[in-house]
Amino acid sequence: MKTLFVAINAKYIHTNLAVRYMHELAKQNGYTSTEIAEYTINQRLPQLLRELYLTKANHMIFSCYIWNIDIILDLCCQLKQVMPNIKLLLAGPEVSYNSTEVMEQYTFIDGIIRGEGEAALIPLLKHLQSGTPAASVPSFTYRIGQHITETEQASPISLSQLPFPYPDLEKEKGRILYFECSRGCPFQCGYCLSSIEKGVRFMPLEQVYQCLDLFLSKDVPQVKFVDRTFNCNKAYAFSIWNYLKEHDNGITNFHFEIAGELLDQETISFLSTVRKEQFQFEVGVQSTNTETLSAITRKTDTNKLLQICKEIDSFGNIHLHLDLIAGLPFEDISSFRHSFNQVFQIRPQQLQLGFLKVLKGSSIHRQCSEYGILYTPKAPFEVLQTNWLSFDDILFLKDIEDMVEIYYNSGRFQTILTYMIQEFETPFDFFAQLGSFYTANRYHLSNHSKEQYYEILCCFWQSTNRIFTETMKQLCIYDICLHEKPKKLPAFTDNVYQYEHRDWISTFYESQEHIETYLPNYTSESSKRIAKIVHMQVFPFHPDTKALTPTAVLFDYQKRDLTGKAHHYFFPIS
Repeated sequence: MKTLFVAINAKYIHTNLAVRYMHELAKQNGYTSTEIAEYTINQRLPQLLRELYLTKANHMIFSCYIWNIDIILDLCCQLKQVMPNIKLLLAGPEVSYNSTEVMEQYTFIDGIIRGEGEAALIPLLKHLQSGTPAASVPSFTYRIGQHITETEQASPISLSQLPFPYPDLEKEKGRILYFECSRGCPFQCGYCLSSIEKGVRFMPLEQVYQCLDLFLSKDVPQVKFVDRTFNCNKAYAFSIWNYLKEHDNGITNFHFEIAGELLDQETISFLSTVRKEQFQFEVGVQSTNTETLSAITRKTDTNKLLQICKEIDSFGNIHLHLDLIAGLPFEDISSFRHSFNQVFQIRPQQLQLGFLKVLKGSSIHRQCSEYGILYTPKAPFEVLQTNWLSFDDILFLKDIEDMVEIYYNSGRFQTILTYMIQEFETPFDFFAQLGSFYTANRYHLSNHSKEQYYEILCCFWQSTNRIFTETMKQLCIYDICLHEKPKKLPAFTDNVYQYEHRDWISTFYESQEHIETYLPNYTSESSKRIAKIVHMQVFPFHPDTKALTPTAVLFDYQKRDLTGKAHHYFFPIS
């Protein structure tokens, strides 16, 4: 009797932690006829149907979230038609808080595991593979004929019982690996399902260290901790951060979701000493409107939080992500503009402008009538309007979100964007006008080349009755070179400075001293070969300081930071 744990991820590089826990626990308890099947939402439904059908599994358990629930339900409907004897079960946050309703609506679903699945797993496998009564499975919603019943919710297991989810790290190359050392959250944010849980549970530190050693020993590129508030316990978080610093392999990046306002000065001082890009922090600011924060029971000293974020960013060693949510109570366009500008002043590496998702089980789901919140009836249950935002306002903010994602979060336009934004009253106004221009010209209806995105910026600038100067054109070339060896430049540029200094560039590559100093990994290569791998671009000024001195910039594309930006060196040309 084969049981399949099915994950349908948002992207191939993502890994599903839940199915890996379940599979490892099953194996530890002697259930060897279980397998993992992992796909993405970008695969076509007929392909997924074919792949799952050919497994000939007797039971399939799907890990359900807002980004995959629709495709899972469509898939299960078709699976039941071609495999009428199969048992189809759902699990995960998207089905845990309305399991009876889901089963009433979708009669092809045979059962739902509510909440954390580990406590129910072994009784469930006994039921599926040995025929023990369904009533013996805790946290289980199932059918008895036409009747749907629920068993008592199981007590959560100790995190010390969680197995290491990646038994063969070699098979996970090229993917983001997720990990957790705590469950629960001390906060009660109204939009979040974590607010339903009471208390926080932690994995023993020695067990955490053993898991981290496995990641570090294999030089895993990135590990993302999924803990809701990693630093809710200062001593615990500090112990892990300190361990990672002491055992740093010089390669692995660790991502943490933290509450920035909980960081004290001792911890902040410590964080200033960690290796550049060893840590990556995601901080949910959500809003700076005090009335909004009160409505969602989020007790945050925003000024303190932003000051701490600014201090961390000043160290230059930690990649910082800051999040905002549009569509929260009491947040209108004016209020959101203020929130956006306050957060943007930090200039984080990523500014996530998201929209409220009305999740079943959250307190804000129960307050929709009070706040006039309308949302999409199907996943991702995203806000359509509120008492403070019309649908026109939502569309306006969507345009801004697109511009922030394309031009800011991509990191590919950093220099030219900084130059352009300073000409507007606020960053919000810049992105708002750019977004309106972008959609008015219907650019949002087609894909564009990298060069065309710069050309769109140029057209936008000229539409505001401004001149797109030679300085701006050169900054665009600089931004392009930071990310890739330029093969094609935007139509508005030329390479006249490059042509004028071609002899200087050739001489640089022929200098053994230069190669040993700046490109030591290329000492065995010929100067022609080096010129094909790296890139030297000449500018009429220093691209960073803007000093009016002709400057050559050497870009080494084999060395990059987390944003994909190449290591580079400046050389004045006399």
